[in-house]
Amino acid sequence: MGSRSLSVVVERPVVALCVGKDCAKRCEFAKMRTTLETECDVLDLKCVGLCDGPVVVIDPGARRPAVYSKLRSKRQRRLVLAAVMGERRARRDLAGNSVDKSKVLARVSRQTKRRLTVRPTAA
Repeated sequence: MGSRSLSVVVERPVVALCVGKDCAKRCEFAKMRTTLETECDVLDLKCVGLCDGPVVVIDPGARRPAVYSKLRSKRQRRLVLAAVMGERRARRDLAGNSVDKSKVLARVSRQTKRRLTVRPTAA
């Protein structure tokens, strides 16, 4: 009798990060990217028009993604990672950094929709 292996595909959450010039030049941008890449797949977005970086989008494929800006402290990086993992308390703590501008949300939705449909799937 031969041995059988069970392959399990573990999907990592997808988080979008603004890589516009003003956001990417901040030192906190690199720290945020490094923190997110430990647990998530990071999707690069062109400038979303906030320029208050780093700007992170949680649930970029959702109808109404959560957009957060000015995430500059170590505590905020930990909260973002916790929010991505589904902790409601973390989202509540990040509410002060939430962005609800309709133009920004429309830009994010357009970019993520385009990029998520082109994203290669694991075979």
